[in-house]
Amino acid sequence: MKEAEGLAEKKTSPPRGKPGVCRVVLLNPPTAAPSSEVLLNLAYLSATLKKAGHKVLVIDPNAPFHRLSEKEIKRKILEFRPHFIGVTLTITYIAKTYEYFKRLKKLPFPLVAGGPHANCLPEEVLNHGADIVAIGEGELTILGLAEYFLGKKGLEDIEGICFRNKDGSVHHTPPRPLIRDLDQIPFPDFSAFPISYYTGVDDPNSSSIFWAVFSSRGCPYNCIFCSSHNVFGRTYRARSPENVFQELEKLYHDYGARHFAFQDDEAFINKERVIAFCNLVKESQLNLTFSARLRMDSLDVKMLKVMKGAGFRRLAFGLESFNDESLLKMNKNHTVKELFEGFEALENAGIRTIHYNQLVGFPWETPKHLEDSLEKIAEIPKSIRYFCCTVTLIPYPKTKLYEDYHEKYGFTEWWLDPERNSPVDLHVSKAFFMLFVREYVPLYSNDIFWKHSRRMKRAIHRFCWKVSSMQLRRCLGPIEFPIMFNLSKASHWVWKKSPFVESVLFFAPKMLVKSLKMHEKANFRKY
Repeated sequence: MKEAEGLAEKKTSPPRGKPGVCRVVLLNPPTAAPSSEVLLNLAYLSATLKKAGHKVLVIDPNAPFHRLSEKEIKRKILEFRPHFIGVTLTITYIAKTYEYFKRLKKLPFPLVAGGPHANCLPEEVLNHGADIVAIGEGELTILGLAEYFLGKKGLEDIEGICFRNKDGSVHHTPPRPLIRDLDQIPFPDFSAFPISYYTGVDDPNSSSIFWAVFSSRGCPYNCIFCSSHNVFGRTYRARSPENVFQELEKLYHDYGARHFAFQDDEAFINKERVIAFCNLVKESQLNLTFSARLRMDSLDVKMLKVMKGAGFRRLAFGLESFNDESLLKMNKNHTVKELFEGFEALENAGIRTIHYNQLVGFPWETPKHLEDSLEKIAEIPKSIRYFCCTVTLIPYPKTKLYEDYHEKYGFTEWWLDPERNSPVDLHVSKAFFMLFVREYVPLYSNDIFWKHSRRMKRAIHRFCWKVSSMQLRRCLGPIEFPIMFNLSKASHWVWKKSPFVESVLFFAPKMLVKSLKMHEKANFRKY
């Protein structure tokens, strides 16, 4: 019988509680990025375990207004005395997380790792201290693990995990099939995530993105830079409109939530399903509002008008490029012509404010690609106020982008290098220009992957300033725009020379802008 070596003996004392009840800690490691919203993966796992009668302690030490030290985390875990600790892993700061694992493993409880990074590289995670790695959707897997730690099931009988045999070899159990009927999954457990921990106030509507919702799983598309298929696969599965509405209705009545953020990769593939959900919202008269991410080539005027009438206020799109060659090479499965057909649908439906993502600096791109994109961006209908987030792309593991280029550009296993996986300089967040061009990341964060030439770097910076100029012109008044834009450019120039000098020279302008709340006009979350 294959077993993970030492797991059964690792607990120095039996967990407290009733026989047949597993005690589980679900932990977001303290080395991860600050949390801005509920960790839905942990919320789903907590709800699943509780429905089965188990005891759960969720610990998110990265909530901005409820930070916990490692000492405090250790105290909570020891007081709870779990059968095992489930840790969610993302790629951000993963090298530091592995260092934390060394300290966490001193506790007498087995470590089970899951989450996006564990799904991508399960054996790497085992090599850095996890006892078991869960691969794929976790709800059924964690129930199997609870039975294992209660002595009711063999480890090799649990689908979708890997662990080490007693001889040190890695054993993968058969993959866990995707959950077909998502309506059977319990609604996520928000009780462990008080909104005051994340916004600083008890107001349930103090954030437009806190109440996150997954109405579907899986994305049928194959963009070369996306790694979400490692967890949810490419088979699109959707919850029923009734089930989604019941979840929101429960959050409304239990917590007073009114603003909901759909986090699906592709929530709106099935237009009839979207319209049915919107009709339920309108019939309820609950006065809810929503944000969602969509594909521009999936829009039609009828669906958009129904969505607008139901309370969809903040729509975001992963456009990525306005160049057909780049769109083709990144497998976006749409053209620039289709993008503008989508803009036309938005305009005809009366949608006046959107957000979109723009990726720049692909290895095949030249300054001419960016110039062509600028010409197209200038043609976005004048009636639409847009907010553009511009970044150079990150080659995530287990993506085609990574596989095709990591050897050529020398970023193999870059995530294990703290110099390539570390926080942005904290000084930049306080600079004046960040009030207006925060979303144009190449202006303040150096590319660490693609070895762009000086000419290409200048072209990327020029692209950011040109697009930000076009964007801000639509957000600010005719007098506000030239003042704020030119102050931002001056602030950026000084900041590159000396962040300290910038902080002194632009302290007064920054305070004035904040007092007048001019910067909020350039913040998509305020719309």
